[in-house]
Amino acid sequence: MITDPISLLKFEHAVLRVRFQVIKDCLSSETGWEMLRTTHYFIVNWHAKIEDKYVFPVLEKMGINVKPLSNDHLLIEKYGGSVLKERRRDWAERYIRIVIDHNLNEEKIFPNQLGREILKDIINDMKKFEGYSEFTGLSEYDLYIE
Repeated sequence: MITDPISLLKFEHAVLRVRFQVIKDCLSSETGWEMLRTTHYFIVNWHAKIEDKYVFPVLEKMGINVKPLSNDHLLIEKYGGSVLKERRRDWAERYIRIVIDHNLNEEKIFPNQLGREILKDIINDMKKFEGYSEFTGLSEYDLYIE
């Protein structure tokens, strides 16, 4: 059961690591490229937006410079789009490494927890994001709010 936003984001990071391993193994087929497309869509249209909207402002208030992480989100969006357009395996592998390294850097500076009130807001956004449960295996009922 997920009880706070940081645990949720770390869970999503773990889902991405697993998906990326499968994607690397499947890039010689259309299945791998389709998985990369849906993973990139999830990163750009959900995961990075939630971090930018809810987590990074809190980190800034704690005196942490989040600009490099926000810039990484832009790089990941643009580079991932190019990877999908060009369908180059070497670029895809580099993209995967960039995202994984970025997520590991985030986890180094994430606080142990953020307020549960933020989790409520994330859950409201989650209900509007089509395909969240299918992508992560989580539903709003897997998240605990007092």
